[in-house]
Amino acid sequence: MEQAKIAGLILVVVVLGGIGYFFLSTETAKAEIPGTVQGEMRVIYEWAKTPEGWAALEKVPCYCGCRFEGHLHARHCFWRDNGDFDKHGITCSVCLDIAKKVKAGLEEGKDICTLRNEVDAFYAPNVSLATPTPMPAECVQG
Repeated sequence: MEQAKIAGLILVVVVLGGIGYFFLSTETAKAEIPGTVQGEMRVIYEWAKTPEGWAALEKVPCYCGCRFEGHLHARHCFWRDNGDFDKHGITCSVCLDIAKKVKAGLEEGKDICTLRNEVDAFYAPNVSLATPTPMPAECVQG
């Protein structure tokens, strides 16, 4: 019984240490995508760093609540203003979904105004969590 308690305690310490390292580490705060980011997530991070992805995601809000972390738009979920990698996008399915919708929409030939309106409509129930991303000037009806 005592060995089971010790093994459980060791497991908890290891798990908490791993979580702490992931969230507190500055190791990934650089301009490169870590090798551990693979597949679809890596594709989105790579696209988000292109001029097209960077500009598009700055015009679309994120609805996951990252506004409370200081994010101003969906691009902040993947890349900081100085070009450093932001690991927030790895852990958030909302961020990934928004970036995927925008990327796919642009590839289909949709304009940013249409995409912005589609994302806003889809995430309308989460409006209180939205980043304070202004409507792009080209989308505002004069």
